[in-house]
Amino acid sequence: MVRYLDTIGPSVMNVICFVVPIVGFIVGLMKGFVDRSVRVIEGGIIIFLSLYLKNPISTLLYKFAPFFNMQYKVVNVLLYEFIAFVIIALIMVVIVYILNKFINFVSKVIGLIMSIGIPTPILGAFVSMAEYLFFLYVFIFIVFFFSNLTDSPVEASVANKIYYNMPVLRPIFAKPFDSCLDVAKSISSNESADKINYNSMKILLDNGFITYDNAKYIIETNKIKFANSKELLLK
Repeated sequence: MVRYLDTIGPSVMNVICFVVPIVGFIVGLMKGFVDRSVRVIEGGIIIFLSLYLKNPISTLLYKFAPFFNMQYKVVNVLLYEFIAFVIIALIMVVIVYILNKFINFVSKVIGLIMSIGIPTPILGAFVSMAEYLFFLYVFIFIVFFFSNLTDSPVEASVANKIYYNMPVLRPIFAKPFDSCLDVAKSISSNESADKINYNSMKILLDNGFITYDNAKYIIETNKIKFANSKELLLK
């Protein structure tokens, strides 16, 4: 997919970046404020909390799950952090569903807003556009990640501007997303496996993608081996 986007030019990514928010706006106009707002508010809560509550799960995975035997074992870290995020997100989905059954808090808040008299179709359009921008933001990250991993850069001016300047989303996802992009770029380099694993682990530690305790555990138990690993922990 990355090579396809690159082959026919950056205009493909730019068109996607223009079309997705427009589609979101139209969907919001048709479905209204309540439907889209419940999805966005609940989804935002789930994603935000999952990012900050995943560490205990990732610790368990590092301790009890096997590391795949590959040249760049640091990829295991990306995999298990992602799995930990998904596990917490699924738990949060269940919790939010149960709370909605008994409290329906989000709907009450939305009902209060509606009582003020703001035109709900327009509000729904903008809320829906925000939701679609989130999916677009994640899509751009995935494309950038695999383009870095395969050393097939996709030059798209609009996508770059969205990724690096998106309000709200950028402050939340900057560190984890950027660290993944840097690791992918490191893996695609022509350096030795030791150097790539060292640089990648340093990137993940510097950006808080993995906790120091988890990094220390997987290095000291030799789940990840690379030159100067102990020195990296001291730094």
